[in-house]
Amino acid sequence: MIDRKKYINGKPIKVNQGHQDKHIVGTNNYNNELSNGKMKSILIEEPNKLLDDFAGKGTKINDYKERVDFGKVIGKYYDEKTGIYIETTKGIITYGKNGAHIIPARP
Repeated sequence: MIDRKKYINGKPIKVNQGHQDKHIVGTNNYNNELSNGKMKSILIEEPNKLLDDFAGKGTKINDYKERVDFGKVIGKYYDEKTGIYIETTKGIITYGKNGAHIIPARP
């Protein structure tokens, strides 16, 4: 298990719940996004566990993002071109000064 005091590129490895909730069905932040006409990819797995197991193990996109294949379905990616949700094992971990969040990504 990752020590919650660990950092990647100066960013803490802990869930930024406010940002994560935009991708969890039933949360206020998710519902607010929908009411503003924004369809979001949906995370169905426990974000703390995913961060514990996979933070720092993906393909670096830039200093604050990495693409990870979690090896199992973690949620549904929303394809804006087709308007269809697609199950995915891949996600983008985005790190910020207040923690990280996981966005299910294109398979």
